[in-house]
Amino acid sequence: MKTAILLKFLQSCDAKATSNFQKTRSRKGDNGYTLLELLIVVILLGVLASIAAPGWLGFINRQRVRTVNDRVFQSLRLAQSEAKRTKSPVTITFSGPPVNDPPIVTFNPPLPTGGQTQTLNAGGEIKPGTIALSTNVTTAGDTDLPLNSIIFDYQGNVKKLPPSSANSAIPGRFVVSVSASPNGAKQCAIVETLIGGMRTGEGPECTP
Repeated sequence: MKTAILLKFLQSCDAKATSNFQKTRSRKGDNGYTLLELLIVVILLGVLASIAAPGWLGFINRQRVRTVNDRVFQSLRLAQSEAKRTKSPVTITFSGPPVNDPPIVTFNPPLPTGGQTQTLNAGGEIKPGTIALSTNVTTAGDTDLPLNSIIFDYQGNVKKLPPSSANSAIPGRFVVSVSASPNGAKQCAIVETLIGGMRTGEGPECTP
């Protein structure tokens, strides 16, 4: 008898506790964010975005410049290798804004793979107006040194380098400068010996 009464009492307590829990949970679920709390979150996000945006933009520009500069260096290497392979001269010409945007590279004669022209935009990842390309060959009319061009002979040597800025009688180096438009990170590919020695550079040494 006492056991039956105790069981009924426990069942009654359990029912009341469950009912109260559901009511409490329902009331808590109805609570939301106030307008003030939302405004604070929006302001904080805006502040963080304003701090992070310049750094992120600089990072993106550096990545673009590095990508295009790698393509420039590879193109020079490819032209030199093709001249050695075919035992005949190869002329490589770089064209940039405002003529071409994004810049392109032209091989003469055309390559057996890749054709005559290649666009230096990483397969469309580099958008127009973001990269400026220039060389230190600024005058036309020299058949040994066409505008924005360099010629590799049958041995892969350089036919002629632009003159040194300090002395026009001394061969200098061929510089293809790649920079973020309008001003920003700058890198370059440099051919600095008549035997076709190449390297990459950045900053002041990239001034054509």
